[in-house]
Amino acid sequence: MKRILLFLALTSQLTFGQEDPTTTTTKKAQYDIDIENLPEDVRKKYVEYYLRSSQLFGQKRIFECLETIRKLHAIYDGNPVTLNLQGACYVEFRDFKKASKSFDKAKKIDPSSKGMLFNIAEIDFVTQKWAQALEKFKEIKPLFDQKNEQRMKDLIGFKIFLCQLKTNQIEQAKATIDQMSYKDDTLLFYYGNAALAYHADQVSEAETWLARGRRVFKNNALINPWQDTLIEFGYIKSFYGGDLEIEENE
Repeated sequence: MKRILLFLALTSQLTFGQEDPTTTTTKKAQYDIDIENLPEDVRKKYVEYYLRSSQLFGQKRIFECLETIRKLHAIYDGNPVTLNLQGACYVEFRDFKKASKSFDKAKKIDPSSKGMLFNIAEIDFVTQKWAQALEKFKEIKPLFDQKNEQRMKDLIGFKIFLCQLKTNQIEQAKATIDQMSYKDDTLLFYYGNAALAYHADQVSEAETWLARGRRVFKNNALINPWQDTLIEFGYIKSFYGGDLEIEENE
């Protein structure tokens, strides 16, 4: 199974009334208020399921995670964070239709979540809807304007670049890379040049660019999302097996 980059805003503990780290509003969300107003015993059970579902997802126990989310949503199904997690579970099984349904529902509840907007664009990317993905990534890229979001902004720029290649906007894509050099502190310089080499069927040169990027950045945590993006794009062969899908009653 190919790996897919998702933006998950999950915390180790459920704290009501706090700001979602992917939003800019400080007003207490309605779903926080709704959960706070649950009877105490019900709220405790909700928190228990919430923490358990997050733990199970982190352990890649996806079937168990989905079952726990069902119990969670039987209590309250209006929390965009848990809907996001549900969508991420479906993505693990490459059930993009159900994933999109969960993400779209979450977006209606919290339309300002940058993470959710990224996930919706990413679904278009992995399902090869290049034109739609291009427009969505262009829209959300300026939203990642904090200093600590630069890595994410660069990665979104890379996805825009790849979508341009797929939509025959070759000159625009090349212009992005041509203005960069090794002095720029970003993997976009190395992976962009690698993608251009792959696009020209120059596999050896592409692998050289990737090797340069790995030598410069070294940190696998930084490199893996870029590598996974090229796997999804089809330039790098996945080490995973075939796609796995599940059937589930609504």
